[in-house]
Amino acid sequence: MLFSIESDEFLKELSVINQVIPKHTTFPILCNIRIVAKDGAIHIFGTDLDTSLSYTTNLANIEEEGVIIVPAKTLYSMIREIKGKATFIKEGNRAKVEYNQGYFYLPLMEEEDFPSEPDINKESAYKVNIEEIRSKIDKLVFIVPEDSAKRNMSGMLWDYSEHKLKLAVTDSFRLGFSEVEIDFGEESFNIVIPPKILRQVSSLETNEVWIGIDESRICFINDKFTMVSRLIKVDFPNYKSAIPEDNKNILKIERDSFTASLKRISVFSNDKSKTIMIELGGDLALGASSEIGEGREEISGEYNGKEINIALSAAYLIEILRYIDTKNIVLRFGESNRPVIIEGEKKDILYLLMPVVLE
Repeated sequence: MLFSIESDEFLKELSVINQVIPKHTTFPILCNIRIVAKDGAIHIFGTDLDTSLSYTTNLANIEEEGVIIVPAKTLYSMIREIKGKATFIKEGNRAKVEYNQGYFYLPLMEEEDFPSEPDINKESAYKVNIEEIRSKIDKLVFIVPEDSAKRNMSGMLWDYSEHKLKLAVTDSFRLGFSEVEIDFGEESFNIVIPPKILRQVSSLETNEVWIGIDESRICFINDKFTMVSRLIKVDFPNYKSAIPEDNKNILKIERDSFTASLKRISVFSNDKSKTIMIELGGDLALGASSEIGEGREEISGEYNGKEINIALSAAYLIEILRYIDTKNIVLRFGESNRPVIIEGEKKDILYLLMPVVLE
């Protein structure tokens, strides 16, 4: 094998592939990537067995075709620090990488030990413009819990029927929901997708993608890349029944000023969720107290409804507000022990936040 490529171009591909490489694994071979130089293009592949990602670029100058399997982290770390062209040469059981200032060697892994790429049939996939789905993923995926104990909540639900795709996530304290009109054919499906592949999708720079779904996998395909992920086989919580229909007490407030007030008052709450009290009615105010002190602050907003005092997690609320991109927000309240609905002016995403139960 002998090929050369500009380091900044190569880094783009490596940075994408590197995101699926496991940081900790019982299979050390998965910490490597396979690079194939063939037919005038470089094809890079990495996997953690649950998620696989391949990328193809024709920006390399290939003088001799071949295959190398090399440590992903080391290669990425070096290419990130190199300027100009990098030349790859296979020498026995090592790969030599030459650049303007010097060279380095990487050990080669045995090709037969490395996992093969998933077999994908692009013909059965649906071509879609993923821009709208991607924007919804960005605003929802942060809710997916990292705690593996909550397996039935460990991904994003895609619930499709009648050319509408409903997306839902929850961690039992928060719920996020949105809906997109899209054509995936006539057959309905209900799948749960791991967050790892969704974050990859949200980072794509292209809008035209083929999406294929079968009983156990979902794949995202473009002329340059192929992303494949196993689906999570769980029964997702009933998100529809969790969304209240009778939250008639409505607070309209400017997002940034509300966020600033939450940050200030939550200083005086020393529990993990940063519990604060919201007073609605005669006064509009936030309050919190603990052994470190006490704070209360009136807020400027428009409220229509009965008097309610409700305890909420400022930490969760602030995080939700970060993903609402409108100047003003709307909070819809029911009773003090019922979940709160939070939306922006566009109403493209619905967030639900459970109240904190005070002892």
